[in-house]
Amino acid sequence: MAWTFSFNVTNDTDRDLELVESQLHWGYWNTNGEEDKGPQSIKAGQTIQAVGVKSAFGPNGYEFSCSWKDNNKNHEGNMQEPYGVVSLYVNVPYNNPNEATCRANGYFEVNEWKGITHDGHNFVRDIRISNKMDRIRKKEVPNSLYTDWSKIDTLKVVENVETIDLNQYIPSGVNFEKKAIFKTSIFKISKKLWDGVNDVDFDSLYLKKREVNDYFSVEVTCIRADASKVETVTRRGKIKVKDEQFISTTSKKVVEKVSTIETALKFSEKASVSEEKIVKASVEQELQTELRAKFNILNSVTKEQQQTERKSIDREFEAPNDKDMDVVPWIFSKMILLYRTDKDNVTTLIGASEWDYAILNRTHEFDVMDNAKIKVTTGGEN
Repeated sequence: MAWTFSFNVTNDTDRDLELVESQLHWGYWNTNGEEDKGPQSIKAGQTIQAVGVKSAFGPNGYEFSCSWKDNNKNHEGNMQEPYGVVSLYVNVPYNNPNEATCRANGYFEVNEWKGITHDGHNFVRDIRISNKMDRIRKKEVPNSLYTDWSKIDTLKVVENVETIDLNQYIPSGVNFEKKAIFKTSIFKISKKLWDGVNDVDFDSLYLKKREVNDYFSVEVTCIRADASKVETVTRRGKIKVKDEQFISTTSKKVVEKVSTIETALKFSEKASVSEEKIVKASVEQELQTELRAKFNILNSVTKEQQQTERKSIDREFEAPNDKDMDVVPWIFSKMILLYRTDKDNVTTLIGASEWDYAILNRTHEFDVMDNAKIKVTTGGEN
């Protein structure tokens, strides 16, 4: 009994897919059960058996390849930018392991493809071909301050955080929501380094050059009160605390559904031994070097020694004779945010990580007359 392979395709794009290459190395074409009927073109919106193959002379295996591209001529006869190519290769030999690949490039995405097992003879595979731009346009943007570049862009620019007295940014009242207070100037990534950006939407240099105007990064400093470590001191009581600066913590994810900076800039990836991967890795390393020079906090990603040593100051607070007092730790953190501006001038956050780097303690007093705690803020240090 002959061995068979059937390949069903749904074309979810707005263009017909034309067969541009087919090679039968062993076996017979057998599309839709018709011997010698080769691979078929696929109209937009259509689901068909695009190719079928059977083995030659009984159980002797089959091997073939074929490719489809989009018909990029519009109704007026003008040529448009092509979407790309989808390629299929299948080899089911008589006495060696099976192999099969289905790949797409450019704007095409192949969904629902499942490879074949190393053994076995008869296979049916279904795929769905789509234009990744359709998915990107429908992609839900997370609701966050940091995803809205227009709001981040309004922040004051401060280049050297280490020279600033952070005390001036501690508010008089206690608010446990994180607040962005200033940013650095933006770091624009040169086009020669775009291949070092791991953009999950535009995952090839081809797409980046066609769809992206700019990639840029910025460091944003934020402040928040740490509700979990607030200490209450009763009247005439004392407490000792420690202010710390230039601490280095493990990075935290900033926005759900947005990659971390480590992922977006491939800090954790190892270079492959292939020549192509080594060339790409050198681009990634050059980009990482430039970003570490701009944003010193990124040194902690690669576990390098930071340029500034950790500093701490022991402090003692004493509550007034007639009031209770809360000692609130205020945490300053740095975020590295990576944005993409596309050809439609839409700016999207594609990478973000956060590191805490300073903890400053401040007092906030309460009137305890008649056991009613009415907040009376001190407006600063005690």
